[in-house]
Amino acid sequence: MAKKVKTRLGPSTIHGQGLFADQKIAAGTWIIQYTGQKLGLKEGRRRDRFYNSIGYTLLFKLDSHYVDGLIGGNESIYINHSLTPNAEAFMHRGGVWIQALRDIADGEEITYDYGFDPANPGRA
Repeated sequence: MAKKVKTRLGPSTIHGQGLFADQKIAAGTWIIQYTGQKLGLKEGRRRDRFYNSIGYTLLFKLDSHYVDGLIGGNESIYINHSLTPNAEAFMHRGGVWIQALRDIADGEEITYDYGFDPANPGRA
């Protein structure tokens, strides 16, 4: 990964707080690693039900045994969902990284598509 990208938290027009570019970010740039507590699938499902009940989606499936959860995470948890995202989540070396899909302007909110099932909102 290259040098650290400058980001900041702020009020979002999408939902609650959001993560914003604090500099211009070029397409293809790795923005931030999504970090959190590594959980087994059973505990991940339990927490996912709870998080969804309060309006949050915070887990990434890492492999067939583990998910990456909220606890101990960083500001990446504030990246909001969009159907027209400017970033995308990728698995890289056993972790989840957020990468710019296109140039992102200084001050623009960083978003990615959570992959919700349109027939069952809130569930990927």
